[in-house]
Amino acid sequence: MHMPDGFLPQYLLIICNVLAIIFGCIAIWRTELRYWSGYAEGLQIGFIFVALCGLYMLQADIKPGTAVHWLGVMLTVMMIGPWAAILLLSAVHVFLLLAFSIGGIQTLGFNISVCVLLPVLVASATHYFFYYNFPRIVPVYFAKVGFGDLLCMLSVDAVLTACLFQWFTYPSFVIWEDFTLLLALMGGMEALISTWIVSLLVCFLPGWLVTFSDEEYLHGK
Repeated sequence: MHMPDGFLPQYLLIICNVLAIIFGCIAIWRTELRYWSGYAEGLQIGFIFVALCGLYMLQADIKPGTAVHWLGVMLTVMMIGPWAAILLLSAVHVFLLLAFSIGGIQTLGFNISVCVLLPVLVASATHYFFYYNFPRIVPVYFAKVGFGDLLCMLSVDAVLTACLFQWFTYPSFVIWEDFTLLLALMGGMEALISTWIVSLLVCFLPGWLVTFSDEEYLHGK
């Protein structure tokens, strides 16, 4: 979701800007070099970037300027890892702001913090929880992606709903019915679609999934 300028308190914007800068710098440092120089990885990054930009242009507004744009985070983390995902998803937000004026300069740090850093954290935590606590087999991998995707959607939905209630003047029933419940239901559909996509990737392009290992998951116990 891209919050427009002029609604959120200054202290919140400062905190989110600091978080976005800190984690952006860490992500640059921690991202593997092959994503900067490898042809195959560059093709993968470009494909994800174009797909996400096209997906994020399908706006679902509660009011003008508050569009939903955090889809595909879990799948992106599974494909390229959390640090590269932070850079790529942040680049999508910056591109949409500069090219299509979606969001606002002042709220860019907030949008990245809530719609990139938060779901990437949830996605990574879900991945490691499943990785270390469940059998490493293909059905569990699929379940992890679907479940994690749903958790990403719900976590961001909850945070943005709280922001809408706190700082926006929309009636509470409008926020609840037209935003919170709608996006909670959309989370289930996105989780299903992400599971389909990751299933195809496992079958045909397993090399595009840095979190998937043929040896571990095909012969896991």
